[in-house]
This record gives sequence, C-alpha cells and structure tokens, in this order.
Amino acid sequence: MKSIGLVLSLIFLLFALPARANQKIEFAILRDGTPIGTHRVEIEEVRDETQVHVSIVLDIGFGFIPLYAYRHESREIWRNGRLISIESHTDDNGRTMTVSAHLSTEGLRVAGSGGNFVAPAETVPTSYWNPAMASERPLLDTQVGRILKVTRVPLGPGRWRLQGDLNLEINYSADGSWTGLRFHHKGSEFVYVPQWQREHQS
Repeated sequence: MKSIGLVLSLIFLLFALPARANQKIEFAILRDGTPIGTHRVEIEEVRDETQVHVSIVLDIGFGFIPLYAYRHESREIWRNGRLISIESHTDDNGRTMTVSAHLSTEGLRVAGSGGNFVAPAETVPTSYWNPAMASERPLLDTQVGRILKVTRVPLGPGRWRLQGDLNLEINYSADGSWTGLRFHHKGSEFVYVPQWQREHQS
C-alpha cells in the first residue's frame, strides 16, 4: 500500500494542474445534510499562466437568526506547475485573516496572519482544486499562511485522506478535476456536492 501511494503521489506531482484548464466549478456545502453555502472555483489560462479565483460563502443560522458567517476569497497565479503568487482574504465570523505569497529566487515568500517566512518553491495552497494537494508537496494554509503537517493516505482511484493539521477526504477525476470533499468538524459532517462543472472560453 505504501509503495502504491508513493507511485500515485509521484503521478500527481508530475501533473500538478488539471488537464482541462478554463473551468468553472461550484460545490454546494452541506452540514449534516443541510445546505449552508457554496465553494466556487474559476480556472483560466492566460498566455503562459493559470489564473484561479476561489470564493467560499458559508452561513449558519437558527431560523432567521444568524449564528455564523464565513467568507473567503483568494486569487492564485500558476506557471509551469508552480505557484507564482496568491492573495487571500478570510472573514471567519468577524475574525479577519490575510495571506500574501510570491515566488522568489529563495522560494515562496509568505506574509500572513501566521507570520512571515519563506516556504519551498513547490508549495501548494490549500484551495483544494489542484490535485497536487494529494502529492508530497508542502501545503500552505490559505487562511492564516502557515505550512501544514499532513499525511496523505490513498483510498482508491482519485480518492485521498489527508490527516494531521488538515483532516479530510478529497476526490479527483481521472483528468485531475476536483470532484468532492468531506470532513468532520465539531461533531458535524460537511460534504461538498458538485453543482456544476464546465469548461468556458477565455
């Protein structure tokens, strides 16, 4: 099992970006079966770059009484399978967090709510859409800006369990497109259900 996992990780490492670019993906986020928000990803090829916009909206309430709200926006630029830059802003029920990272000759320079440091150049952000999440590349938390300690466990074709600082199950199709996510938090189960996924013209 360990050797198979290593081979699959190397495959994901080689194909860091989905085979089909220019995509729009949207998931409905369910908490214990009840819809509470959406996670949208737009991927676009612009010349030699892959540009990605991520938007997450969550609202939990009791009747008409709001109890929790979460907003996250990030923009990524990739070139040749490497993250060139990311800018993110998160409002976690009133707590604001930001991350800004740019590739330099030393590596990925990160400035965020978690501090300033230089990460390895092959670092991948936790925006989930990229199948390199399942490789052995370092993971950058896009909320506060810190490197996560995570173990990847293959569960089957395109299915992975990540455990450690990040605990979830994530799915990718054969062409590298993100197809699902599942995790538990504070006694509740959260499931991502695809709403639509389509290619679009630049």
